[in-house]
Amino acid sequence: MNRTARQILVFHRAWLLCLLLFALPAQALDATGPYARLEQLREAAHAPGATAAVMVEGELVFSGGVGQADAENMVPADGASVHNIGSVSKVMGVIAVMQLVEEGKIDLDAEIQAYAPWFPRKQAPITVRQILTHTSGIRHYRDGEFGEGEVLRFQQFDGIEAASLRWRDEPLLFAPGTYWNYSSFATNLLQAAIEQASGQDMESYMRERIWRLAGMDSTQFDVPARIVPRRARGYEWDADTSTLANAMQENVSYKYVGGGILSSDEDMVRMGHALNGGRLLGAGAMAEMYRPQLDASVTRPPSTPNERPGRDGVPVQGLIWRVQQDAAGRTYVAHGGSVKGTLSYLANYPGQDVVVALHVNARGGEADLRTVAEALAAKFLPMVEKD
Repeated sequence: MNRTARQILVFHRAWLLCLLLFALPAQALDATGPYARLEQLREAAHAPGATAAVMVEGELVFSGGVGQADAENMVPADGASVHNIGSVSKVMGVIAVMQLVEEGKIDLDAEIQAYAPWFPRKQAPITVRQILTHTSGIRHYRDGEFGEGEVLRFQQFDGIEAASLRWRDEPLLFAPGTYWNYSSFATNLLQAAIEQASGQDMESYMRERIWRLAGMDSTQFDVPARIVPRRARGYEWDADTSTLANAMQENVSYKYVGGGILSSDEDMVRMGHALNGGRLLGAGAMAEMYRPQLDASVTRPPSTPNERPGRDGVPVQGLIWRVQQDAAGRTYVAHGGSVKGTLSYLANYPGQDVVVALHVNARGGEADLRTVAEALAAKFLPMVEKD
Protein backbone atom coordinates (compact mmCIF):
# COMPACT_ATOMS: atom_id res chain seq x y z
CA MET A 1 0.00 0.00 0.00
CA ASN A 2 1.49 3.37 -1.04
CA ARG A 3 1.70 6.42 1.21
CA THR A 4 -1.36 8.14 -0.30
CA ALA A 5 -3.52 5.05 0.15
CA ARG A 6 -2.39 4.70 3.78
CA GLN A 7 -3.26 8.36 4.46
CA ILE A 8 -6.72 7.89 2.95
CA LEU A 9 -7.29 4.75 5.07
CA VAL A 10 -6.21 6.52 8.27
CA PHE A 11 -8.49 9.47 7.45
CA HIS A 12 -11.47 7.18 6.82
CA ARG A 13 -10.90 5.32 10.11
CA ALA A 14 -10.69 8.60 12.04
CA TRP A 15 -13.81 9.92 10.33
CA LEU A 16 -15.74 6.69 11.16
CA LEU A 17 -14.64 6.88 14.81
CA CYS A 18 -15.88 10.47 15.04
CA LEU A 19 -19.25 9.44 13.60
CA LEU A 20 -19.58 6.67 16.17
CA LEU A 21 -18.70 8.98 19.04
CA PHE A 22 -21.09 11.73 18.00
CA ALA A 23 -23.88 9.18 17.42
CA LEU A 24 -23.93 8.37 21.16
CA PRO A 25 -25.19 10.65 23.91
CA ALA A 26 -22.24 12.25 25.69
CA GLN A 27 -23.46 10.85 29.00
CA ALA A 28 -23.38 7.30 27.66
CA LEU A 29 -19.64 7.49 26.95
CA ASP A 30 -18.76 7.63 30.65
CA ALA A 31 -20.29 4.78 32.63
CA THR A 32 -18.08 5.29 35.68
CA GLY A 33 -20.73 7.44 37.38
CA PRO A 34 -23.59 4.90 37.11
CA TYR A 35 -21.31 2.05 38.18
CA ALA A 36 -20.16 4.03 41.20
CA ARG A 37 -23.80 4.71 42.13
CA LEU A 38 -24.63 1.04 41.81
CA GLU A 39 -21.69 0.04 43.98
CA GLN A 40 -22.82 2.48 46.68
CA LEU A 41 -26.33 1.04 46.43
CA ARG A 42 -25.06 -2.53 46.63
CA GLU A 43 -22.99 -1.73 49.73
CA ALA A 44 -25.88 0.07 51.45
CA ALA A 45 -28.13 -2.94 50.81
CA HIS A 46 -25.42 -5.44 51.83
CA ALA A 47 -26.43 -7.17 48.61
CA PRO A 48 -24.41 -9.45 46.35
CA GLY A 49 -25.40 -7.33 43.34
CA ALA A 50 -27.09 -4.22 41.99
CA THR A 51 -28.24 -3.50 38.45
CA ALA A 52 -29.73 -0.66 36.41
CA ALA A 53 -30.87 0.31 32.94
CA VAL A 54 -31.58 3.78 31.54
CA MET A 55 -33.45 4.46 28.31
CA VAL A 56 -33.65 7.92 26.73
CA GLU A 57 -36.01 8.46 23.79
CA GLY A 58 -35.82 4.77 22.95
CA GLU A 59 -32.04 4.45 23.22
CA LEU A 60 -30.60 2.19 25.90
CA VAL A 61 -27.93 4.58 27.13
CA PHE A 62 -26.90 2.47 30.11
CA SER A 63 -27.32 -1.15 31.12
CA GLY A 64 -25.06 -2.70 33.70
CA GLY A 65 -24.50 -4.10 37.13
CA VAL A 66 -22.02 -4.67 39.91
CA GLY A 67 -21.45 -7.80 41.95
CA GLN A 68 -23.32 -11.06 41.50
CA ALA A 69 -26.84 -11.89 40.41
CA ASP A 70 -26.34 -15.34 41.97
CA ALA A 71 -23.88 -15.31 44.86
CA GLU A 72 -23.57 -19.10 45.15
CA ASN A 73 -22.61 -19.58 41.51
CA MET A 74 -20.77 -16.24 41.11
CA VAL A 75 -22.94 -15.14 38.17
CA PRO A 76 -22.24 -11.46 37.32
CA ALA A 77 -25.14 -9.02 37.64
CA ASP A 78 -26.10 -6.83 34.68
CA GLY A 79 -29.06 -5.01 33.22
CA ALA A 80 -30.32 -8.17 31.53
CA SER A 81 -30.44 -10.18 34.77
CA VAL A 82 -33.98 -11.42 35.40
CA HIS A 83 -35.39 -10.47 38.80
CA ASN A 84 -38.50 -10.87 40.88
CA ILE A 85 -39.82 -7.32 40.55
CA GLY A 86 -42.36 -7.47 43.38
CA SER A 87 -44.96 -4.71 43.35
CA VAL A 88 -43.65 -3.21 40.11
CA SER A 89 -45.86 -6.02 38.74
CA LYS A 90 -48.82 -3.79 39.66
CA VAL A 91 -47.74 -1.29 36.99
CA MET A 92 -48.10 -3.96 34.32
CA GLY A 93 -51.51 -4.81 35.74
CA VAL A 94 -52.82 -1.26 35.50
CA ILE A 95 -51.59 -0.93 31.91
CA ALA A 96 -53.65 -4.01 31.02
CA VAL A 97 -56.69 -2.60 32.86
CA MET A 98 -56.42 0.74 31.06
CA GLN A 99 -56.15 -0.97 27.67
CA LEU A 100 -59.44 -2.69 28.43
CA VAL A 101 -60.92 0.61 29.64
CA GLU A 102 -60.02 2.10 26.25
CA GLU A 103 -61.87 -0.75 24.56
CA GLY A 104 -64.96 -0.21 26.71
CA LYS A 105 -64.55 -3.61 28.39
CA ILE A 106 -63.76 -2.32 31.91
CA ASP A 107 -65.45 0.56 33.72
CA LEU A 108 -63.20 2.04 36.41
CA ASP A 109 -66.20 3.02 38.50
CA ALA A 110 -67.99 -0.30 38.26
CA GLU A 111 -68.12 -2.60 41.26
CA ILE A 112 -65.46 -5.30 41.26
CA GLN A 113 -68.23 -7.95 41.24
CA ALA A 114 -68.91 -7.00 37.60
CA TYR A 115 -65.63 -8.81 36.81
CA ALA A 116 -65.33 -11.12 39.83
CA PRO A 117 -68.91 -12.22 40.60
CA TRP A 118 -67.60 -14.76 43.11
CA PHE A 119 -66.12 -12.02 45.32
CA PRO A 120 -68.36 -11.48 48.37
CA ARG A 121 -70.14 -8.15 48.74
CA LYS A 122 -68.99 -6.13 51.71
CA GLN A 123 -70.52 -3.48 53.95
CA ALA A 124 -70.16 -1.02 51.05
CA PRO A 125 -69.50 -1.32 47.28
CA ILE A 126 -65.87 -1.51 46.05
CA THR A 127 -64.99 -0.12 42.62
CA VAL A 128 -62.12 -0.94 40.30
CA ARG A 129 -60.84 2.61 40.75
CA GLN A 130 -60.72 2.19 44.54
CA ILE A 131 -58.65 -0.95 44.11
CA LEU A 132 -56.26 0.93 41.80
CA THR A 133 -55.87 3.75 44.34
CA HIS A 134 -55.53 1.59 47.49
CA THR A 135 -58.73 3.01 48.94
CA SER A 136 -60.83 -0.20 48.76
CA GLY A 137 -60.68 -1.09 52.46
CA ILE A 138 -59.38 -4.59 51.64
CA ARG A 139 -56.50 -5.38 53.94
CA HIS A 140 -52.85 -5.99 53.09
CA TYR A 141 -50.77 -8.93 54.33
CA ARG A 142 -50.84 -9.79 58.00
CA ASP A 143 -47.91 -11.11 60.01
CA GLY A 144 -48.17 -14.83 60.64
CA GLU A 145 -51.05 -15.47 58.24
CA PHE A 146 -49.13 -17.93 56.09
CA GLY A 147 -49.18 -20.44 58.94
CA GLU A 148 -46.60 -22.32 60.94
CA GLY A 149 -43.45 -22.67 58.91
CA GLU A 150 -44.95 -20.33 56.31
CA VAL A 151 -46.28 -23.41 54.53
CA LEU A 152 -48.94 -21.49 52.60
CA ARG A 153 -46.16 -19.65 50.77
CA PHE A 154 -45.46 -22.88 48.87
CA GLN A 155 -49.02 -23.53 47.68
CA GLN A 156 -49.77 -23.45 43.96
CA PHE A 157 -52.99 -21.66 42.96
CA ASP A 158 -54.51 -22.13 39.52
CA GLY A 159 -56.54 -18.92 39.61
CA ILE A 160 -57.24 -15.78 41.59
CA GLU A 161 -60.59 -17.07 42.88
CA ALA A 162 -58.91 -19.92 44.75
CA ALA A 163 -56.00 -17.69 45.82
CA SER A 164 -58.36 -15.22 47.49
CA LEU A 165 -60.03 -17.77 49.79
CA ARG A 166 -57.66 -16.92 52.65
CA TRP A 167 -58.90 -13.35 53.06
CA ARG A 168 -61.90 -12.55 50.88
CA ASP A 169 -64.63 -13.22 53.48
CA GLU A 170 -63.21 -10.74 55.98
CA PRO A 171 -64.93 -7.37 56.54
CA LEU A 172 -63.32 -4.25 55.11
CA LEU A 173 -60.99 -2.19 57.28
CA PHE A 174 -62.96 0.97 56.41
CA ALA A 175 -65.62 2.28 54.06
CA PRO A 176 -64.15 2.36 50.52
CA GLY A 177 -62.87 5.76 49.45
CA THR A 178 -62.44 7.16 52.97
CA TYR A 179 -58.83 6.15 53.67
CA TRP A 180 -55.66 5.12 51.83
CA ASN A 181 -54.17 1.78 52.87
CA TYR A 182 -51.79 -0.08 50.56
CA SER A 183 -53.16 -3.51 49.69
CA SER A 184 -51.65 -6.15 47.45
CA PHE A 185 -54.56 -8.47 48.19
CA ALA A 186 -56.94 -5.92 46.67
CA THR A 187 -54.70 -5.41 43.64
CA ASN A 188 -54.68 -9.15 42.98
CA LEU A 189 -58.38 -8.89 42.09
CA LEU A 190 -57.35 -7.06 38.92
CA GLN A 191 -56.41 -10.45 37.52
CA ALA A 192 -60.11 -11.37 37.54
CA ALA A 193 -61.02 -8.10 35.80
CA ILE A 194 -58.37 -8.56 33.09
CA GLU A 195 -59.32 -12.16 32.43
CA GLN A 196 -63.09 -11.63 32.44
CA ALA A 197 -62.91 -8.54 30.22
CA SER A 198 -60.38 -9.93 27.74
CA GLY A 199 -61.47 -13.57 27.62
CA GLN A 200 -57.84 -14.67 28.07
CA ASP A 201 -55.74 -15.90 30.93
CA MET A 202 -53.76 -12.96 32.26
CA GLU A 203 -50.27 -14.10 31.29
CA SER A 204 -51.33 -14.69 27.68
CA TYR A 205 -52.92 -11.25 27.60
CA MET A 206 -49.83 -9.59 29.05
CA ARG A 207 -47.56 -11.38 26.62
CA GLU A 208 -49.58 -10.39 23.55
CA ARG A 209 -50.71 -6.89 24.49
CA ILE A 210 -47.82 -5.53 26.58
CA TRP A 211 -44.62 -7.56 26.69
CA ARG A 212 -44.39 -8.43 23.00
CA LEU A 213 -45.33 -4.94 21.84
CA ALA A 214 -42.69 -3.39 24.11
CA GLY A 215 -39.95 -5.90 23.23
CA MET A 216 -39.88 -7.43 26.72
CA ASP A 217 -38.50 -10.87 25.89
CA SER A 218 -37.39 -11.70 29.46
CA THR A 219 -40.68 -10.93 31.24
CA GLN A 220 -43.02 -13.66 32.49
CA PHE A 221 -44.91 -14.94 35.51
CA ASP A 222 -42.75 -16.45 38.26
CA VAL A 223 -43.79 -20.09 37.99
CA PRO A 224 -41.63 -22.38 40.18
CA ALA A 225 -41.38 -25.24 37.65
CA ARG A 226 -39.99 -23.05 34.86
CA ILE A 227 -36.37 -22.80 33.83
CA VAL A 228 -35.68 -19.06 33.59
CA PRO A 229 -32.52 -18.00 31.73
CA ARG A 230 -30.42 -15.34 33.47
CA ARG A 231 -32.46 -15.61 36.68
CA ALA A 232 -31.06 -13.62 39.60
CA ARG A 233 -31.42 -14.75 43.22
CA GLY A 234 -32.63 -12.87 46.27
CA TYR A 235 -31.06 -12.70 49.71
CA GLU A 236 -31.75 -11.43 53.24
CA TRP A 237 -29.28 -9.36 55.26
CA ASP A 238 -29.35 -9.80 59.05
CA ALA A 239 -28.00 -6.61 60.58
CA ASP A 240 -27.80 -8.15 64.06
CA THR A 241 -25.44 -10.92 62.98
CA SER A 242 -23.98 -9.24 59.86
CA THR A 243 -24.78 -12.29 57.77
CA LEU A 244 -26.33 -12.84 54.37
CA ALA A 245 -28.69 -15.74 53.74
CA ASN A 246 -30.75 -17.09 50.87
CA ALA A 247 -34.25 -15.61 50.85
CA MET A 248 -37.11 -17.93 51.69
CA GLN A 249 -38.51 -19.54 48.60
CA GLU A 250 -42.10 -18.61 47.79
CA ASN A 251 -44.75 -19.60 45.28
CA VAL A 252 -46.22 -16.26 44.20
CA SER A 253 -49.18 -17.72 42.29
CA TYR A 254 -51.48 -16.01 44.81
CA LYS A 255 -50.32 -12.56 43.70
CA TYR A 256 -49.25 -12.33 40.07
CA VAL A 257 -50.59 -8.78 39.69
CA GLY A 258 -49.65 -7.81 43.23
CA GLY A 259 -46.05 -9.01 43.01
CA GLY A 260 -45.47 -12.18 41.01
CA ILE A 261 -43.79 -11.15 37.75
CA LEU A 262 -40.19 -11.66 36.62
CA SER A 263 -38.47 -9.06 34.47
CA SER A 264 -35.12 -7.41 33.76
CA ASP A 265 -34.17 -3.77 34.16
CA GLU A 266 -33.78 -3.58 30.38
CA ASP A 267 -37.31 -4.90 29.87
CA MET A 268 -38.77 -2.48 32.41
CA VAL A 269 -37.29 0.57 30.69
CA ARG A 270 -38.51 -0.74 27.34
CA MET A 271 -42.01 -0.85 28.80
CA GLY A 272 -41.70 2.75 30.00
CA HIS A 273 -40.57 3.89 26.56
CA ALA A 274 -43.39 1.96 24.88
CA LEU A 275 -45.85 3.79 27.14
CA ASN A 276 -44.27 7.15 26.41
CA GLY A 277 -44.45 6.51 22.68
CA GLY A 278 -48.14 5.62 22.73
CA ARG A 279 -47.60 1.98 21.75
CA LEU A 280 -49.42 0.58 24.78
CA LEU A 281 -52.02 3.23 25.64
CA GLY A 282 -53.57 6.31 24.09
CA ALA A 283 -52.99 9.79 25.48
CA GLY A 284 -56.31 9.96 27.33
CA ALA A 285 -55.83 6.65 29.13
CA MET A 286 -52.28 7.58 30.13
CA ALA A 287 -53.37 10.97 31.43
CA GLU A 288 -56.02 9.32 33.60
CA MET A 289 -53.56 6.70 34.82
CA TYR A 290 -51.04 9.34 35.94
CA ARG A 291 -53.59 11.85 37.26
CA PRO A 292 -53.54 12.29 41.07
CA GLN A 293 -56.79 10.61 42.10
CA LEU A 294 -57.19 11.46 45.78
CA ASP A 295 -58.16 14.70 47.48
CA ALA A 296 -56.81 15.96 50.80
CA SER A 297 -59.64 14.36 52.78
CA VAL A 298 -58.18 10.89 52.15
CA THR A 299 -55.73 10.06 54.94
CA ARG A 300 -54.19 6.94 56.38
CA PRO A 301 -56.60 4.98 58.58
CA PRO A 302 -56.22 4.85 62.35
CA SER A 303 -54.04 1.97 63.48
CA THR A 304 -55.74 -1.36 62.87
CA PRO A 305 -55.05 -4.42 65.05
CA ASN A 306 -52.84 -7.05 63.42
CA GLU A 307 -52.07 -4.87 60.40
CA ARG A 308 -48.47 -4.27 59.46
CA PRO A 309 -47.29 -0.72 60.23
CA GLY A 310 -47.81 1.61 57.28
CA ARG A 311 -45.75 4.44 55.84
CA ASP A 312 -46.27 7.98 57.07
CA GLY A 313 -48.60 10.08 54.98
CA VAL A 314 -50.46 9.35 51.76
CA PRO A 315 -48.54 9.40 48.46
CA VAL A 316 -49.67 11.40 45.46
CA GLN A 317 -51.59 8.45 44.11
CA GLY A 318 -52.45 7.91 40.48
CA LEU A 319 -53.93 4.64 39.27
CA ILE A 320 -51.30 2.36 40.84
CA TRP A 321 -48.47 4.74 39.83
CA ARG A 322 -47.13 7.24 42.39
CA VAL A 323 -46.56 10.80 41.22
CA GLN A 324 -43.14 11.90 42.52
CA GLN A 325 -40.92 14.97 42.46
CA ASP A 326 -37.16 14.71 42.33
CA ALA A 327 -34.68 17.00 44.10
CA ALA A 328 -34.75 19.46 41.20
CA GLY A 329 -38.55 19.71 41.24
CA ARG A 330 -39.15 17.58 38.15
CA THR A 331 -42.29 15.44 38.19
CA TYR A 332 -42.20 11.76 37.28
CA VAL A 333 -44.18 8.58 37.95
CA ALA A 334 -42.77 5.54 39.71
CA HIS A 335 -43.34 2.35 41.62
CA GLY A 336 -41.16 0.17 43.81
CA GLY A 337 -41.26 -3.49 44.68
CA SER A 338 -39.95 -6.00 47.18
CA VAL A 339 -40.31 -9.79 47.24
CA LYS A 340 -38.17 -12.89 47.85
CA GLY A 341 -35.10 -10.96 48.96
CA THR A 342 -35.19 -8.36 46.20
CA LEU A 343 -35.82 -4.63 45.82
CA SER A 344 -36.84 -3.03 42.51
CA TYR A 345 -37.69 0.49 41.35
CA LEU A 346 -39.07 1.88 38.09
CA ALA A 347 -39.05 5.64 37.42
CA ASN A 348 -40.52 7.20 34.29
CA TYR A 349 -40.30 10.84 33.15
CA PRO A 350 -42.96 10.66 30.39
CA GLY A 351 -42.52 14.21 29.08
CA GLN A 352 -38.80 13.71 28.46
CA ASP A 353 -39.06 9.97 27.70
CA VAL A 354 -36.39 9.11 30.28
CA VAL A 355 -36.91 5.78 32.04
CA VAL A 356 -34.78 4.22 34.81
CA ALA A 357 -35.04 0.74 36.35
CA LEU A 358 -33.02 -0.47 39.32
CA HIS A 359 -32.64 -3.65 41.32
CA VAL A 360 -30.71 -4.92 44.34
CA ASN A 361 -30.87 -8.55 45.40
CA ALA A 362 -30.97 -8.30 49.19
CA ARG A 363 -33.40 -6.96 51.76
CA GLY A 364 -32.58 -5.81 55.27
CA GLY A 365 -30.06 -3.05 54.50
CA GLU A 366 -30.58 0.65 53.91
CA ALA A 367 -30.81 0.86 50.13
CA ASP A 368 -32.38 4.03 48.71
CA LEU A 369 -33.31 3.05 45.16
CA ARG A 370 -35.41 6.15 44.57
CA THR A 371 -32.50 8.55 45.14
CA VAL A 372 -30.21 6.55 42.85
CA ALA A 373 -32.90 6.38 40.14
CA GLU A 374 -33.35 10.16 40.28
CA ALA A 375 -29.59 10.69 40.10
CA LEU A 376 -29.25 8.46 37.02
CA ALA A 377 -32.19 10.17 35.32
CA ALA A 378 -30.82 13.64 36.12
CA LYS A 379 -27.92 13.14 33.70
CA PHE A 380 -30.40 13.25 30.83
CA LEU A 381 -32.91 15.83 32.06
CA PRO A 382 -33.04 19.63 31.82
CA MET A 383 -32.92 21.53 35.09
CA VAL A 384 -36.23 22.81 36.45
CA GLU A 385 -36.44 25.68 38.91
CA LYS A 386 -38.29 24.69 42.08
CA ASP A 387 -41.18 26.88 43.19
